[in-house]
Amino acid sequence: MIKTANNLIYVHADKCIGCLNCELACSAGHMGITIDEAYNMLLNGQELLPSRNRVIKKESLSAPMQCMQCEYPPCMKACPMNIIRFEDNMVKFYEQDCIGCQSCSLVCPFGAVVMAPNLKDDAPLTGMTAITCDLCGGQYNRQVCVDICPTEAITVINNDILRKIKSHRHIEQQSSTMGPGY
Repeated sequence: MIKTANNLIYVHADKCIGCLNCELACSAGHMGITIDEAYNMLLNGQELLPSRNRVIKKESLSAPMQCMQCEYPPCMKACPMNIIRFEDNMVKFYEQDCIGCQSCSLVCPFGAVVMAPNLKDDAPLTGMTAITCDLCGGQYNRQVCVDICPTEAITVINNDILRKIKSHRHIEQQSSTMGPGY
């Protein structure tokens, strides 16, 4: 049995303005450069490492999507190489051992697994590797996406808080369908 993951990135979609700063900060953080350096690289036509989150937009809302640290991660079951493990209270991808088969990407209910080019000399035949949010810890042990967000739409919460949020939303939905007086 999987132990509940402690922390995950949570996004308040009503606060997100779709600026893409979180994507840029994620790439920069994993490259070991500043966001200004990453921005200048983009302006000069240089490629960055892929972001481990993606801002998605639907109607008037936008929000970054990243690994939701599932309690029972389907990606872990799907991986034929056992490179996805539950350790240190989180789902961890051992990217250096990935063969790029995309099984994890296919089963992720959130579409949060990114298939990125594997640039190592001994890369597998597919030339790809699976990457996902690794709760990077960023500067001062805070995630770079959290720090860069201008509207404070991104926070780190644990699964207990997530369950409370979901329960509260369910109660609100039930109340709105029952009408006034309930």
